[in-house]
Amino acid sequence: MTAMEEPMLTATQHQRIDRYLAELSGALTELPAGDRDDLLAGIREHIAAALAGRTEVTDADVDEVLSALGDPLAIAAEATGGVPGGGPGGGPAPTRAAPAAPAAPTLSRDWVPAVVVLTLLLGPIVLPFLVSFGGLLLLPLLLLAGWVVLWVSPLWTPGEKLAGTFLLPAAGTAAFIAFFVAWDTSGTGSKYCEGGSTASGGYTETCTSGGGSDSGGSAIALGVLVVIAIASLVTAFVLYRNGRRRTDALAQSFSTGA
Repeated sequence: MTAMEEPMLTATQHQRIDRYLAELSGALTELPAGDRDDLLAGIREHIAAALAGRTEVTDADVDEVLSALGDPLAIAAEATGGVPGGGPGGGPAPTRAAPAAPAAPTLSRDWVPAVVVLTLLLGPIVLPFLVSFGGLLLLPLLLLAGWVVLWVSPLWTPGEKLAGTFLLPAAGTAAFIAFFVAWDTSGTGSKYCEGGSTASGGYTETCTSGGGSDSGGSAIALGVLVVIAIASLVTAFVLYRNGRRRTDALAQSFSTGA
């Protein structure tokens, strides 16, 4: 491509295209080196041209273009006039075992979305109440591990990672605050008593209940905590759904060698 702008591809998308071309190159061993290089260059230009018109290239776009090209072995068979890797005139070639499909990177596996969501969402809810087991000490380590996996994994966009960093632990924080606020206001501290001696030598005591003046502020605080909890749960759902969708796409691409 000379007059056409090169499409912006991710590292994973470049790897898929390179694997496709490497498989094609391996099937063209009987072609002269110059002819093989020209054919590979033409295929690469075709892929770039097919992706150039898209505003944002996705993994599905790359899969679509490679699928439209067809099996590299079939392309090699047509180019050599017979069986890929065969001799001149299409003579049979020795049977070779197909290379094993590479496994997806560890942080792109199907268990990663569940681990990230459970770690960052449930960790802050459960661990603060496990004081006797060192829950408060383990919580920072658990959150740090979850954040590292979230940001290193290629399963989410930067915006999704930013939302997960702040909103996933927010539900646990809201529940922790709500628990201790409710515990503090449920005590007897809102009852005040005054006593003194009467003219006849007796004793009298007058008690009044307080705390009603702050009911409006408590309702607002409760509403804010509910909104935070809902935002956290929605974020957990979106991150898990998008993460699983992308792990399935990556698993399919690695299994087919695309």
